[in-house]
Amino acid sequence: MAQTMTEAELITWLRQWIADATGTSLDEVDPAAPLENLGLSSRDVIVLSGELENLLDIKLDPTVAYQFPTVEALAHGLLAGTGLSGEAKPVTTRRATDGSGDIAVVGRAGRFPKAGNPDELWDLFVTGQSVTGELPEGRWSEYLSDPVMAKKMEEQNLQGGYLDDIRTFDNEFFGLSPLEATNMDPQQRIMLELAWEALEDANLPASDLRGESVGVFVGSSSNDYGMLVTSDPASAHPYALTGTASSIIPNRISYALDFRGPSVNVDTACSSSLVAVHHAVRALRDGEADVALAGGVNIMASPFISTAFSELGVISPTGKISAFSDDADGFVRAEAAGFIVLKRVEDAIADGDEVLAVIKGSATNSDGHSNGLTAPNPEAQVDVLRRAYADAGVDPATVDLVEAHGTGTALGDPIEATALGEVLGSGAGRPDSEPLLLGSAKSTIGHSESAAGVVAMIKVIDALTHDTVPPTANFTAPNKYVDFDAQSIEIVEDPREWPQYSGRRTAGVSGFGFGGTNAHVVLSDFDAADYQVDAEAPAALIDPENPDLVLLPVSGLLPSRRKDTAAVMAEALEKSGAKTDLRAVARTLAGRNHGRSRAVVTASTVEEAVKRLGYVAQGKATQGVYSADSPAAAGPVFVYSGFGSQHRKMAKRLVEVSPLFRERIQELDKVVAFESGWSMMDLILDDEQTYDTETGQVTITAIQIAVTDLLASYGITPAATMGMSMGEMAAAYAAGGLSAEDALTIACARARLMGEGEKQVAGTDGEGAMAVVELSREQLAEFVDKHPEAAGVEPAVYAGPGMTTVGGPGKAVDYLVAALEAEEKFARKLQVRGAGHTSMLDPILGELAGEIAGIEPKPLRITHFGSVDGTHRPGETVHDVDYWIRMTRQPVMFQDATEAAFAAGHTTLVEISPNPVAIMGMMNTAFSVGKPDAQLLYSLKRKENEVATLLDLAAKLYAQGMPVDLAAIAGAGVRADLPHTQFKRNDLWTDARPSASGSGPLGARVSLPDGTLAYATQADQIYSVMQLVELAAADTDPNARVVAAEERATLPASGELTTLVRRGLGGLTVTVHSGEALIAEGFATTLDLAATPLPGVTDNPQPPEVVAAREQVEAGIRGAVDVEPVVWDPAKETVEERLRAIVSESMGYDVDDLPVELPLIDLGLDSLMGMRIKNRVENDFQIPPLQLQALRDASVADVIQMVEDAVAGQAGRPAADQPGETGETEADQPETDQPATGVGVAPRDASERMVFGAWAKYAGAAAAGVTSPLPKIDEKVAGDIAAHLTERSGIEVTAQQVLDAETLEPLANVVREGLETPVEGNVRVLRARTDETTPSVFLFHPAGGSNVVYEPLTRRLADNVPVYGLERLEGSLEDRAAAYIEDIVELAAGQPIVLAGWSFGGALAYEVAHQLQNRAGSGAGADTPEVKFIGLLDTTQPRNPTPDTPENVRARWERYAAFAKDTYGLDFEVPYELLDTAGEDALLTMLGEFLATTDASAHGLSAGVLEHQRASFVDNQILAKVDLAKWADVDVPVLLFRAEGMHEGAIMLEPAYADIAPDGGWAAIVEDLTIVQLPGDHLAVVDEPAVGIVGKHMQEWINGNDR
Repeated sequence: MAQTMTEAELITWLRQWIADATGTSLDEVDPAAPLENLGLSSRDVIVLSGELENLLDIKLDPTVAYQFPTVEALAHGLLAGTGLSGEAKPVTTRRATDGSGDIAVVGRAGRFPKAGNPDELWDLFVTGQSVTGELPEGRWSEYLSDPVMAKKMEEQNLQGGYLDDIRTFDNEFFGLSPLEATNMDPQQRIMLELAWEALEDANLPASDLRGESVGVFVGSSSNDYGMLVTSDPASAHPYALTGTASSIIPNRISYALDFRGPSVNVDTACSSSLVAVHHAVRALRDGEADVALAGGVNIMASPFISTAFSELGVISPTGKISAFSDDADGFVRAEAAGFIVLKRVEDAIADGDEVLAVIKGSATNSDGHSNGLTAPNPEAQVDVLRRAYADAGVDPATVDLVEAHGTGTALGDPIEATALGEVLGSGAGRPDSEPLLLGSAKSTIGHSESAAGVVAMIKVIDALTHDTVPPTANFTAPNKYVDFDAQSIEIVEDPREWPQYSGRRTAGVSGFGFGGTNAHVVLSDFDAADYQVDAEAPAALIDPENPDLVLLPVSGLLPSRRKDTAAVMAEALEKSGAKTDLRAVARTLAGRNHGRSRAVVTASTVEEAVKRLGYVAQGKATQGVYSADSPAAAGPVFVYSGFGSQHRKMAKRLVEVSPLFRERIQELDKVVAFESGWSMMDLILDDEQTYDTETGQVTITAIQIAVTDLLASYGITPAATMGMSMGEMAAAYAAGGLSAEDALTIACARARLMGEGEKQVAGTDGEGAMAVVELSREQLAEFVDKHPEAAGVEPAVYAGPGMTTVGGPGKAVDYLVAALEAEEKFARKLQVRGAGHTSMLDPILGELAGEIAGIEPKPLRITHFGSVDGTHRPGETVHDVDYWIRMTRQPVMFQDATEAAFAAGHTTLVEISPNPVAIMGMMNTAFSVGKPDAQLLYSLKRKENEVATLLDLAAKLYAQGMPVDLAAIAGAGVRADLPHTQFKRNDLWTDARPSASGSGPLGARVSLPDGTLAYATQADQIYSVMQLVELAAADTDPNARVVAAEERATLPASGELTTLVRRGLGGLTVTVHSGEALIAEGFATTLDLAATPLPGVTDNPQPPEVVAAREQVEAGIRGAVDVEPVVWDPAKETVEERLRAIVSESMGYDVDDLPVELPLIDLGLDSLMGMRIKNRVENDFQIPPLQLQALRDASVADVIQMVEDAVAGQAGRPAADQPGETGETEADQPETDQPATGVGVAPRDASERMVFGAWAKYAGAAAAGVTSPLPKIDEKVAGDIAAHLTERSGIEVTAQQVLDAETLEPLANVVREGLETPVEGNVRVLRARTDETTPSVFLFHPAGGSNVVYEPLTRRLADNVPVYGLERLEGSLEDRAAAYIEDIVELAAGQPIVLAGWSFGGALAYEVAHQLQNRAGSGAGADTPEVKFIGLLDTTQPRNPTPDTPENVRARWERYAAFAKDTYGLDFEVPYELLDTAGEDALLTMLGEFLATTDASAHGLSAGVLEHQRASFVDNQILAKVDLAKWADVDVPVLLFRAEGMHEGAIMLEPAYADIAPDGGWAAIVEDLTIVQLPGDHLAVVDEPAVGIVGKHMQEWINGNDR
């Protein structure tokens, strides 16, 4: 079973299973996220293992989900059968003997007092500043409620070097909840962020290091935050178990970034971080790690250590460190954190890293039994120095600088200087002219203890980078206990150039722990000439026509992060100016982390880069911008297409500009020369030569292989392959099934034999031919069977749905093409002389087998979706001689292969060929299987720059989550200095409040004699007085809830607060006092006050504007006076008669053709029709509002029952009696043999609606469409339908005609002859002309609708007014209007005319007026009628139209798709790639195809619904884009009828319609504008009562009474 599922399919299955198990959406199941983050319980894990056993037919451990960290890893491990460790990797250890043993420093990051990064720290060093000072305001305020500690903090010297911010952290970035982050030591949090920044500085993407041997070594020795968190049991949380453990600092980083190397915390006090560096060096040398992060951190979150040191008297009273200075008086503590990134030098050179410095050696030891536990040992210091320089292979006497431990203490400084003098100074024979320079970073920032070593390292690294030795701050005169001159040591007092005594810059860094652990590290500058290593990066991919063109990637975990990053980069580039090296920028961005939400912009100038990065920041998709919110679920399939992609200059440009591609073609050319005796390179480079069948096929295969290898050099590899005809050979190579040599051997033999065969029959009757025809497999077989002239035509390639490539004898193929063209079906003969993949190749198969007998098939590495005999999985060996014989002879099942790829979860298909020839077939298949948003890409394209197309492909694949090596594409070279990741930090700090009494923030509680509870606390321990109210209530009664509270005064900054709690009726009264002043009061209760209303409390009043609007409607609107209402009169007609009339008018059916039993939705009801019926019913019957959904699901009979109940006062009866039960049981319904199925065409005229309605009425179910196959019915039903049609049309229709009809169309054609339709061409006659003087009214159809909507308006106009409806046409607004002009001129009969329309119809009316005015001004326009006025029935535009930007266009289609899904259950997946590349017009065309090919009946819909939706969407898009200014020259009075507002459905699809100006936007172009306000929304305009007002005013204007 396992061999029948691909990795992509298993990932899809796992994601769906997890989504179902956890109740989350599929989109939220990230296959790269840790499984524990996806919400699986332990029970889920066990159930999952059992289901996987059944699915894959393998035995699994119940804890399998814990053995693999992600869905991707689980799927890969299970299918590869590799156990816990995944795919087995060879274990290699690169020890010092394998190379120099030198370690490169390739990056650094840190935070320091008054310096947020190493660059700012360097500025402090080089300017000799000292930044230690007073305790920051608010620091340690948590301890002020403890009187003992508060007193110590007041009395002791707490000066030091403090970071500006230790409270905030970007928890979201690292996937941590605020609760967990709050319970994490800020040391963990800061080091997480610094690890990220250090990797960015090193240009090492964290995403590329996942799962790799990356070591993390952190020095830390304090646990202040842990002491704070655990000091208050009320605030303690289990997260603090890991959150405050020092061991977790490096472990947290390794976990978050998935690093698999050593993860070690080092605590040797003040030498911790330097010892951490030493261990990192050893791990790299020993091969335990390939990359290492080494550093340290010291954060003072508690006053305990500081007050203790102060009590011991070792803190400098002057608040500074004066290392080696005679006035040194102690040290001050400091905070700092830092990381350096390390690699073996040889690796760094090979990888093209920028090397900042080289660690030559290191050593550690212990003081042993010195004069005291914390006393230094001179002998041990001498020993560690000698060991370090011996390890480094450096002569100590030639060292330029030592960054000393230098704490500025009376004992420590002289001992350290003496040891240095003995090993590196005069004791080593150092000449007086080359003194050892001595410095100490502690004089600048203080003693950062466990971080001191990495601070010193960063200082020396930057000094090497700047070729400058910075001064030591606070140095006034040499320490009198040290003879510096005698020791050949000099304290650096001013910045100076590096002396380079040995010709190189060398330095040492010392660190000594107060428990006796000593460390020393030796560094030097970097010179690549010292190492015999070459960089291994491929040549950059540079477009010679546009050499400045680069790819600039930005990414983030979330789309919002991606946008923020783009904004930061755009701002940085804008500031840097036009001279910025964009390729350097590309190199830097390529070295940043590649998150799951990605974007790439292409740019050739800084201005272009800034602009396009800005588009990414705004979420816009436009040219040169590629983005995706999340990666594709499965990787790309490389599709190797067949013959036909060749062209004269294929691959020539790549051969000229890409060394790798050229070398690969040259290698393959040797195979071709051996097998066939000719040269591909000659053909590729010589434009005078051309390709024939043989040379074309072979060269295509070679190009496909070389392009595959070129893409692989840039990290672009397939997740699976697919072959099409001869493309199977290169596909087999890419999948691992053949060597390149064997693939080309097959290509040469096959092409030569086919070419020879073609030449033998050329010009004879046996010459073959091929064609692409619009026939399915079955249709082709049927055609050949019926037409002997087509004998011999066989299917050759099934490329896509409905399109088949055929081959056979030339005359037979010509006959087939001619026959199909006569039927107006697609048929195109191909320019080939053979008939591949048919029996015409049988003569060469034996010889072919002999020539390729020596090939050696190999097991597949990846899945291959074959077009020969199906899908083959990794591990299968299939590409033997028989396979290639079948490939040559059998039809190419390319459609099947494409469908298999989509079924496996792949959505990105990349055609690898000189020119795309398979994409159209893949696109058709994608649409047919419901994958309209599939990404169909190509590598090369004829007449397009080949480098540019590859860059475009790389950008698109990167955005979809593929690990494209953008650094290799950018090429080696300098990098730009760009901003690091901008963290979005939140204030996350524990609420713990340590107290000597242990009482917490409330303070000690005292019970007073009257039962009142009193608490006392310090004001500066409380962040809000409301906090006291809530804590006091909870402390008194845990079930009490504060329901009312109010602050009476401002919370004082200091002083004692007293909180009193009194029990009373119903709850607790809480008051807070500062002395005599009341600060706050509140009331808490355990009662459920929400269960009953409170006396005197009322609902919120309606807004004034709503009240005013309603009063205006109720009081009467302008023009409403004297308008006779149209309401139902029970004395004149029944409920059923009026309802049938309403529904018929709204839906376009004749009353007699309307089946009362079928749901309206089956008859074509859409949302707009539903609203019109709802409004008409409520108005005519004067009943309360109906539910629109009830109408949607109801039949006419159901609606009749609803209204009768409402009229009779029974609207509130139980649900069981609601409409829907007409008294007719299922047994009463006429039965059919099968339900209506298939794709339908909506009824298009009255005759088709009559037949459609009759069928639905008597057959019991609506047909899928007019042209859809009909289900079988019995003779009785056929007789009933025939009788109905005969009676209605006057044409005799027999039962046999009904039974013989395969679709409704022939029946409609029969009745059309006798049916007097009111539609004449483009015009529906709503009322014919009765005299020769009355102006005609021309009413234009609304969006997607019919002119039957104007029947109520026609009834409201005088009986002598001729009224014509203009029916809907396809095309632009201008084209439609032009088609109406001649009909209007003829029907006007020389009289003035009125042009009017509802919504979109108003725009048509205006455009017709515009064209009539132009016609009148021309010489041929003498008969042009005068336009008396234009009537606009709520034709408006939004006050602030939505800009037609790419993101707004996307949003509009998203809303439409959601509307289609919510309203009709249609899954219309918007193909955003098509939208972005081809534009909205192409998508409208595709939507039409989607609706035309959607099975309406499968969704419980009629074809009319789908057609109306398509037409409405098209018309509304035209209306939305109309520029009213184009009609400014139309000089005609305008009567504008305005509804109260747009209907909700339109606002949902286009939110801008929520705000429409009172003039609808017309006042800007119309001078003579009259506005009439109507009641109701936009949909109510054409129905009563609003249409009565419309009719009254239009009739007055027709009569001329208004002017």
